[in-house]
Amino acid sequence: MEISDMQIFMEVAKQGSVSKAAEQLGYVQSNVTARIRSLEKEMGRPLFQRHRRGMTLNPEGRKLLVYAERMTMLMNEMHKAFQNPDDPAGMLKIGSVETVVGLPDILNLFYRRYANVDISLVTGVTESLTEEVQQLKLDGAFVSGPVDVPNIEQHVVFEEELVLVCSQSREELNANTKIEQLLHLPLLVFRRGCGYRSKLEKWMQSEGVTPIKVMEFGTLETIIGTVVAGLGITLVPRAAVHKLEREGLVTLFSIPELFRQVSVVYIRRSDAYMGEVERRFLETITEVRAKRLAALYE
Repeated sequence: MEISDMQIFMEVAKQGSVSKAAEQLGYVQSNVTARIRSLEKEMGRPLFQRHRRGMTLNPEGRKLLVYAERMTMLMNEMHKAFQNPDDPAGMLKIGSVETVVGLPDILNLFYRRYANVDISLVTGVTESLTEEVQQLKLDGAFVSGPVDVPNIEQHVVFEEELVLVCSQSREELNANTKIEQLLHLPLLVFRRGCGYRSKLEKWMQSEGVTPIKVMEFGTLETIIGTVVAGLGITLVPRAAVHKLEREGLVTLFSIPELFRQVSVVYIRRSDAYMGEVERRFLETITEVRAKRLAALYE
């Protein structure tokens, strides 16, 4: 048995299909099929339930998956432990919610210093990204904090002010419009698990307001574009929409102080080995955070 057998096994389990796994791994399909059959022969029992739609792990396969994930984690930690501290290289897999305005500054500075590191970035909502960090599918993630989850450590990156955003084209808007008058409009939000959506729902609940209509979108760009078009309202960090406010496309409303502030935190598994690549990445986060704080007090 080789570690590559475990990687193939895990990919087939993830994709639920030999053909899709082969495509993701860049292997010939017949090779993946042969490696799975060889693994099942070595284990002495089938690992998958085969059906017309693909393959699903059976109880024995789910048992092996636990060990395969541990083996992969140990191999990754071994490679991290022997990196050159003066010239780190490798892959850093991170996730982020879409509204981290300062993320480009972090990525730009890190890349200019450590060009041999490849960064894989995925976006999502806080809940799903936290789960992926817990499952070691991601090295770390930028999410809405604080995060109260076992085995997760968090590092504060930025503090953001949340604002209610409404299009300037809405007929309800005038010099005397109060924020409470807008809460009957459709809510344009990310799917459940988003920290900003959670803040908005808790605020509305405290006001005794039940949303009439909630519309879920997959990207911040779509949410903001739909708000500008006048369909509804949303809650996002002020920094994400201040340019649109200057252009006269939206009006921003401050919300009650109890719900106004949100922290962007970088999370990682507290029991995962920290290699030189991630150590340097955290140093970069700290440096960019310090520069932003200094700029606020100039």
